[in-house]
Amino acid sequence: MNKRLDEVLTRVKALPEEQQSQIADLLSDYLDQGEIHLTTEQIAEIERRLSDDEPFASDEEVRATFDRLTK
Repeated sequence: MNKRLDEVLTRVKALPEEQQSQIADLLSDYLDQGEIHLTTEQIAEIERRLSDDEPFASDEEVRATFDRLTK
């Protein structure tokens, strides 16, 4: 497997289930469409977002916030 693809898949596996599902849908759509050409700007945006190391809230943090706001 391509090293870059392996690294991205490792990151995807660490995401919450819902985000993994969304990414799977996107990849499936991409593969079903055949050859797609991205603009230079689109590629730059994808690379920018993939390099964003800003931490996300854990499932527990989201659940605690949701519980607090819905009581």
